[in-house]
Amino acid sequence: MAAHPGARSRRDVVGPTTTAAGRTPAPAPRLARVLAAALLAACAGTMHEVEGRRIFNPLYRVFLDGSHRDAWQRPREVIAALRIEPGAAVADVGAGTGYFSERFARAVGPSGRVYATEVQDAMLDALAERVAERGLGNVTLLRAAFDDPSLPEACCDLVFLANVYKEIDRRVAWTRRLVPALRPGGRVAIVEYRPGAPGIGPPEDVRLSEAQIVAELTAAGFALVERHDFLPRQSFLVFAPAAGGDGPVE
Repeated sequence: MAAHPGARSRRDVVGPTTTAAGRTPAPAPRLARVLAAALLAACAGTMHEVEGRRIFNPLYRVFLDGSHRDAWQRPREVIAALRIEPGAAVADVGAGTGYFSERFARAVGPSGRVYATEVQDAMLDALAERVAERGLGNVTLLRAAFDDPSLPEACCDLVFLANVYKEIDRRVAWTRRLVPALRPGGRVAIVEYRPGAPGIGPPEDVRLSEAQIVAELTAAGFALVERHDFLPRQSFLVFAPAAGGDGPVE
């Protein structure tokens, strides 16, 4: 039987500070602060040390996939901004579990190629599993080295690094080694967490400013050709080899 419009149900008369079971819930602002603190602590723990380097810990791969990341990573907008054409070749450096690799594979199509590189066996295993499950026949997995991108010569129209540039040692020397891997007109795109950006992310002490990234790429012989500002947490910078500039190798 429908309730009278003016009647109040038992649910309606439960006080604002009690539940139907009579328990007092935690105040929403306090709960939000507790959850935020827990998330920040978890993010600080997502880095671990391998061969003296602080890199992403595969145990926290849940942070790398899913719709929760889509909301702030905006992969469709990122790929649209990169203007990737069918038949192109893209290197996804530090590909993790393949979040971007899969999307690149669909963007370049069956006539294109994606090189998904990783330095950690656990991530390579996750990549292999994803490639097999999704039938991504145009993705090639590569084991990279910490001091070398390990890409084939003249393999790529685009080299893409999402949230991994900060983990590289001797970044100028490493980035300079990308030049032989680029085809004519090739580009390097870097997406990195900004210092002080809102939301969860890596510890502040490992984040890099846009100015620092640009300075390092310039030293490596690249020029900034595009800057996108639609990502709420990250810098998104695109570089191309500077005309006639080799840049120093450290």
